[in-house]
Amino acid sequence: MAVALMATVGITAVLLRPPRKPDLPDPGFNGKPASAWVHNFMLDESFEAQEALRKIGEPAVPFLIPSLRQKNSWFNAVYVRVWPYFPTMLKSRLAQPILSTDVRMRAVVALREMGPKAKPAVAALIERLGDKDKTVRLHSAIALGNIGPDARAAVPALKPFLKERHTVRVYTANALWKIEHNAQEVLPVLEQGVREENAPFRWAAAVFLGEMGPAAEPAIPALIQATRAADKETASCAVQSLAQISPTTIPALIETLSDADPGMRISAALALGNLGPTAKQSIPALTRLLNEAAMGEPTIMGRGMGKESVSNAAANAIMKIDAGAAAGLSPK
Repeated sequence: MAVALMATVGITAVLLRPPRKPDLPDPGFNGKPASAWVHNFMLDESFEAQEALRKIGEPAVPFLIPSLRQKNSWFNAVYVRVWPYFPTMLKSRLAQPILSTDVRMRAVVALREMGPKAKPAVAALIERLGDKDKTVRLHSAIALGNIGPDARAAVPALKPFLKERHTVRVYTANALWKIEHNAQEVLPVLEQGVREENAPFRWAAAVFLGEMGPAAEPAIPALIQATRAADKETASCAVQSLAQISPTTIPALIETLSDADPGMRISAALALGNLGPTAKQSIPALTRLLNEAAMGEPTIMGRGMGKESVSNAAANAIMKIDAGAAAGLSPK
């Protein structure tokens, strides 16, 4: 038994040796080469390593592609399972095992965060759209979308994903929008996504519609309906999206200033403030909120300020809309 185990370990150690580095310049960041940052990220998925790879950008991509193509192995699976039972001395002589699926996933994550700089990995990411792991497939689609128009070769492979489960459909539609900007194709998918009441990523459909801007105008009725959703995460994101799409949504945003949930009132105030002078008609309704001390914490993508008062949100909105009207007004 011990002999068999040691044989397995020996064979696995050979099979799991890091891929030979590409014969390319190995650019550095903070005194460490890209290949070393890749190795670190594969081991612990640290934010520091991810940021280093993002900042190195395109020159780091060739060092990620071998990990992206790491094949599943029976030996690898066994190695991971028996690793906790190895004595410390043996562990110090062997490479720490990582499931091949995790290696591929971490490579996808690193590329996903690079955005357009990951374009040399388009072909390898298209391969991962056929990965056995559903999470790897989903995040490969997201990574391709983040690359943008340079990932146009992935469009035929992405389109079948529009018929899968809600989360995959919504994120694939967003990826295709970023690549092709074909509203006719993706708008029905996202509109359906924001209408599905029990979907786990319903809020994401609302966010992605907002990112489309005026191209998403046909979805305004669905978003207005979503602002009344019991799921306040979705409702708040829908409010923000309405302001991104068109000033014609201002009446709906003013109506939300009377929502029973203080977080929704704050979300509406912020959305109106972001519209600037075009939202002047909302000033009377915002002024009525200046004495409201209720606290709320709406879901607003890209903004993590924690709880704030309705009165403070209203005052900030008025200042953005009309600084002159804001003179002499202050939250209590």
